[in-house]
Amino acid sequence: MRIETTALIVAVAAGLAAPLQASSTDAIVLYSAGIDGLLDDPKDAGLQQALVLMEQNGLSLPPDVGKKDKFTIGTAVRLLLSEIDFRVAMRPDAPSNSIPFSLTIRSSGNEGATPEELVSRVEKLLQGSKAGPGRPDPDNHGLMLYNENDPDPLMWVGTSKDNGHETAVMSVGSPPESSTIDWSGCGLPSGTDILAGVIVDFQELQLPLARAAVATGPETAAVSHLMGKWGLLGPDAMRLEFAVGRNDDAMQLGGRISNYGKHFGQYVVEGGVRAADLKAVPKDAVAAQVSRFNMSGFLDSMMEMGDAMAPPLGQGPDGQPIKASDMACQQFKMMLGIDPRTELIDYLGDTMTIYRSISTGGGGLMSLVMLVEASNPDALATSLGTLAARASAMASPMTQGYVQMSNWTHPDCGEIISLVFPGIPIPMELSLAVKDNWLVTALTPQALVAACQQLDARDSLKDAKGFRKYAGSKAIGAMQVNYNDVPAQLAGGYTLSSAVASAISNYTRPRRKADSGISMVMPTFGQLAKGARPCVLIARMDGVDLEYSGTSDSSMNVLGTGMASHAVILAPLAAGVVFPAITQARDRAQQVKKRTEEQARDRAESFHRQAQETQETHRSGHDEHEGDH
Repeated sequence: MRIETTALIVAVAAGLAAPLQASSTDAIVLYSAGIDGLLDDPKDAGLQQALVLMEQNGLSLPPDVGKKDKFTIGTAVRLLLSEIDFRVAMRPDAPSNSIPFSLTIRSSGNEGATPEELVSRVEKLLQGSKAGPGRPDPDNHGLMLYNENDPDPLMWVGTSKDNGHETAVMSVGSPPESSTIDWSGCGLPSGTDILAGVIVDFQELQLPLARAAVATGPETAAVSHLMGKWGLLGPDAMRLEFAVGRNDDAMQLGGRISNYGKHFGQYVVEGGVRAADLKAVPKDAVAAQVSRFNMSGFLDSMMEMGDAMAPPLGQGPDGQPIKASDMACQQFKMMLGIDPRTELIDYLGDTMTIYRSISTGGGGLMSLVMLVEASNPDALATSLGTLAARASAMASPMTQGYVQMSNWTHPDCGEIISLVFPGIPIPMELSLAVKDNWLVTALTPQALVAACQQLDARDSLKDAKGFRKYAGSKAIGAMQVNYNDVPAQLAGGYTLSSAVASAISNYTRPRRKADSGISMVMPTFGQLAKGARPCVLIARMDGVDLEYSGTSDSSMNVLGTGMASHAVILAPLAAGVVFPAITQARDRAQQVKKRTEEQARDRAESFHRQAQETQETHRSGHDEHEGDH
């Protein structure tokens, strides 16, 4: 049954008007401590000084960039590198000819850009725009008012005192209100200095979200239903808050999603992550994520969501409407031999694990392994076998035999199915096997075999020193556990990160006085690796709220170098192997095309000869018949 658009707006407005008019609580908050706070670790001192130098000397932009554009880009960069507090608050009592929200930006600047300089640059940009010159606002000391006689929203720009410190202020829609941000909901340890954070309160966003639902027209009812189901609309709308801070020598991570359980509680599995789930991950894992949730229920919910958005596809023999998901499952079974819902999804358990490890392939991309718990391993193996056979039978003739499914066995895995590309050097053999109560999938057969061997190993992730120290018993019972052994990945990423550091050093070095540049943006590898910490993030239920807590190294150079190891893995793989493989595949395709064209031409010529012979035979017979007369 469709809901009238007017009724939806009235219902939302009636339910929310009272709390919204009581106060203009922030709906969205974004905060960054800027380069002075984020790069406060001694290992980041060179990077922080290089960025300050860049601010002071200006950006080296291409010559074709205009003076005004250079000034605008420079202003934006200075703001992004500064301590900045960005907020959006709803204005339910705003006049009809005004915007229904206010946007406020506060910035304390940084070592290379003072608040006064930021305000001066913004005012210069406004004066050069259609906003024109502003005037001092007597009701807001230190602020200039813009767009007063313009249809565009009012804007205030200037400086004000914030906790005794001079702060640049820019506000759109309404004058800025002074208030502190409450990060207590993130659960960070006492004494933690906040470095970055985000808050999104969907309770404060009810009216614009309801209007967005109405804007979908005929789909208003379905969209509003989904928004309510996802916790975006309604009295139990969610509130998301996440923050990162520094405490002593470590980075602290925390967050909370309020009312999560009221909307997604059906996917939460009682008991959470078990010791047996961690045992499936090798001790030498460099990155791992272990999640426990109602997987089959979640996938069924995704199908139901599609059904809610798609109209019924006619009626079945029983007179009931045919759902899009039912039709898709029927077509899938006709083509590939199994019903994905009853013969695949229903056989899945509640644990999903993804990891990279030294033992499964050196810790790089090709060591990637995914494990999914199987509630009915034998039935799942049978379904996968049927699926692979049908898929191979379809793909092989369509690709001239270049794509096939290979079935083979290994004593540590049992039956294995691999996706192979005969005759083409594709650098991947996606392989899977069902062992014990796990569906094991890997990018290479070697990683698959090693992952299967891990299921029988004595040591596991829970025995790793870094995991024991920073996660330990807190991992048991969690909804999700994320572990990243950053120290183990520094060597793989240092080449790229040090090259990037040299690029930053050269870019920020002034040409007129090159000696004044920062010579070492990145510390030596020994200095970088000394005392480096792994990153751990754990999610668990706290009543109806989903709570996040974790810790990591406090140096951005350390974290960036750990992530750079991923790019180092992918770059040569793409450049040295994938591109030649694509070239050869293209050449093979051209050969197949040429051969097909030749065969078609031969068949056409043969058909033409047969037609001529038939015609000549017919003419000869006709001539003989005429001769008889």
